[in-house]
Amino acid sequence: MARFVQKMRGPVSFVEVGVKATANELDSATPRITSGTGAPTAALADGSIYFQTDGTDATDSLHMRIAGAWVALDGS
Repeated sequence: MARFVQKMRGPVSFVEVGVKATANELDSATPRITSGTGAPTAALADGSIYFQTDGTDATDSLHMRIAGAWVALDGS
């Protein structure tokens, strides 16, 4: 296991990551992990997570799509 960890320690970067529950799940139903400045506005699938890179505190830096709306998660 140590070799795998050593090989995978380098930085990894993606524009967007989708997390499918099954191989057959439709892309439109797949929650995504994204980031950017300002509050999220994209109409993504419920369960999506958004990291707000210009958030000023723990109450506006992380958002989750719940019931078709973006909800700021309070991390304080």
